[in-house]
Amino acid sequence: MYSWRVTKYDPLNRDADGSYLTPEEWTCFSEVGTKVSREEYLKTEQKYINAIRSFMTELGLNRVHVIALEQWSDEVKSQNANEFLSKIWIGKAITVQEVQELAKLTLRNVIWCKLGFKNQFFVHFGYDYYMYIGESRDCTKTKDAVTRSGLFVERFDSPYLTTR
Repeated sequence: MYSWRVTKYDPLNRDADGSYLTPEEWTCFSEVGTKVSREEYLKTEQKYINAIRSFMTELGLNRVHVIALEQWSDEVKSQNANEFLSKIWIGKAITVQEVQELAKLTLRNVIWCKLGFKNQFFVHFGYDYYMYIGESRDCTKTKDAVTRSGLFVERFDSPYLTTR
């Protein structure tokens, strides 16, 4: 399985241990209006969502499964996500459109989820706007397109992988 860390963070700004060295960088949705404008936040969020969709497309996937799901009720209401989330559960096969909505809610710290399809694909979300994508093949075209969009794609094992 190929695994990548997909982020807005330039790897040139990391120390030898991999820690990011730019403390003024925004790291979450709650910083909209203080460290990042709403417009800039939404552009970045869309790049992440587009990256997921692009990786799924290159593999020919139009559905994945919800592998893990945690909801934080205070934020669910503020994002008007109650109805949508009432139709989502662990194990459910979800469409690309539902993937996009779950990714948005996860990036906004409303929920946390892991998505996957058999041993072919996964998306994991970490703290501070980190995303991990894994696929059964090296999706060179998609990695190049995601990089051109302004995100960074680094070979990296997801810290959210579980062994069985």
